[in-house]
Amino acid sequence: MADLASSGADVNPSRAAVARRLFIHLRLHYQILLAPIFLWGYFLAVGAQGAQLDVKFWIGFLAFHLFFYGGTTAYNSYYDRDEGPVGGLAKPSPVDPALLPFSLIMQVIGAGLAFTVNYLFLAFYLLDFILGTAYSQPSIRLKGKPLGSLWVIGLGQGVFAGLAGYVIAKPDLLGITSLEWLGIIASALITVGFYPLTQIYQIDEDLARGDLTFAAWAGPKNSFRFAIGVQGIAAALLVGVIGNLLGPWKALLVALFYIILLVTIGQWASVFDNERILANYRRVMRINMLTSLGFLGFIGLHLLGIL
Repeated sequence: MADLASSGADVNPSRAAVARRLFIHLRLHYQILLAPIFLWGYFLAVGAQGAQLDVKFWIGFLAFHLFFYGGTTAYNSYYDRDEGPVGGLAKPSPVDPALLPFSLIMQVIGAGLAFTVNYLFLAFYLLDFILGTAYSQPSIRLKGKPLGSLWVIGLGQGVFAGLAGYVIAKPDLLGITSLEWLGIIASALITVGFYPLTQIYQIDEDLARGDLTFAAWAGPKNSFRFAIGVQGIAAALLVGVIGNLLGPWKALLVALFYIILLVTIGQWASVFDNERILANYRRVMRINMLTSLGFLGFIGLHLLGIL
């Protein structure tokens, strides 16, 4: 383990250099792209009329997107030792021994913040902590199991993150409606559908590390088919939910957005070249950013009562 912990790091880095690397491995600019799921859950709870984003909301938001997502990403980086592009980083920084305790401290701080929101919110935070640990930890390593990793992403970044946003506004799941459940499932399927595309540019590196990820298991062609098929189903559910909540015109707007997205992914599939690792990384990051920021803007403007 000592050899593992020291690989890729300078022999005697300065404290400032270590601190900078630890911060980089949080990939905070990347974590904001996960915010739409959390906000969508909150939006489902408060309804189309919107609501004030109070202190409790922001504490919950920071607990998930700064401390949990940042911490669990750093935890994953400690074990992955990526040398090629990885989500949010075209060239990952070296891994220092301090990254492991740092990642755990971040997640513990987040748990403390989650406790101040409400017990259900804390429960979803802890469930995500368990999944995040099982995803990366070598003795379990669900990341290296194609279907296991899909379950982690679907439940953790999809269902549990959406419900965490929901219970900030309504700390009781007994009253959740079937329409709201469909909204949560739709957002989870969007996350699951996009997930293989985030692995498609690092198949060789994952296999060399011993991880049989979904993209490595299915291959590029089937990964694209899976992404288009699952996101198509998710988009249909999402359009139906938005149509019920916000009316047909806004549902049509979302439908057009996802049609363009699916066509864009299909065009990429037709010209995909596995050897163009950096170009593939940049393309998937652009698609992810535009999709997330578009959905983030749509939900945010409704929460603020602007749309």
